[in-house]
Amino acid sequence: MRYSLRRTTAHLHLTYGGGDASEALIGRRFALEVEGSALTLLIDLTPNFHTRNKTAASYLDATALVRNHDRLKALQCDDNLVRTRLVRTWEEMREPSLRMVLDLGPRGHFVYAVRPHLLFTGGVQLDVLKVLDASSFTPDQAEMA
Repeated sequence: MRYSLRRTTAHLHLTYGGGDASEALIGRRFALEVEGSALTLLIDLTPNFHTRNKTAASYLDATALVRNHDRLKALQCDDNLVRTRLVRTWEEMREPSLRMVLDLGPRGHFVYAVRPHLLFTGGVQLDVLKVLDASSFTPDQAEMA
């Protein structure tokens, strides 16, 4: 079963190994897929590539993610609607597992095993436990989101 968490845009903050960070990414069409106790959070990052200005911060951060996707340590979303809906589903599950799929359109899909970490100020941080093989996720699944 697939649930929409948010269809409009929300700002994302990424942290990479080595202390590098990204503050300008925009995500949209946040969806949560539930299969038993396995949850998959789908985030569409393609709006970051829809610009004529190739020096825009969001474009540069998106291309950096393509190059450094294997070094991703955490993704933070300050949107309270995403947090509330994700937490509600998480708490209803018995021993849930969560993976995150970042959809970059033709540039690929990156899949991670993650653990949610609620922030005191609101929002949610998803700590990357491990990078998963992108072949475990098909682009057809993203189009359904």
